[in-house]
Amino acid sequence: MRRFLIAYAPALVWAGVVAFIGGQNEIPGPRIDLPIDKLAHFSFYAVLGALTARGWQRSGRRVGWWWPLLVVWLLGAWDESRQRELPGRSAEVADWVADATGALVAFLVMNAWAGKKARRGIGDESGVTDGVPEHPGGDAAP
Repeated sequence: MRRFLIAYAPALVWAGVVAFIGGQNEIPGPRIDLPIDKLAHFSFYAVLGALTARGWQRSGRRVGWWWPLLVVWLLGAWDESRQRELPGRSAEVADWVADATGALVAFLVMNAWAGKKARRGIGDESGVTDGVPEHPGGDAAP
């Protein structure tokens, strides 16, 4: 359990930052009539997806690759749903799609990068060298 918590600690901290920012009544920033908020959603959740992928790799991939992503996606759905109740905020399916897409893209890129490092024979300090292994349950990662 300790290895799991240490592996996912950066993702958990970032999830807290995302939840804190998502719970604010007004998000400071420029008032422009462009869909820049979708880029912000994508970016915040891409960071979370990358940190989650790293946690999954460092934890030894004891669960299927979709479980950590599902948790991130549920966090995005929860964050959007609670914004319905906040003054000055709104909940949009398009925001959640941007969240989920950012997390998925970053998760896949991080695992592809880890796989590329493994093919070159470069591991990390956790002993994880393959970015796309089969975990003990037999399900292949993306």
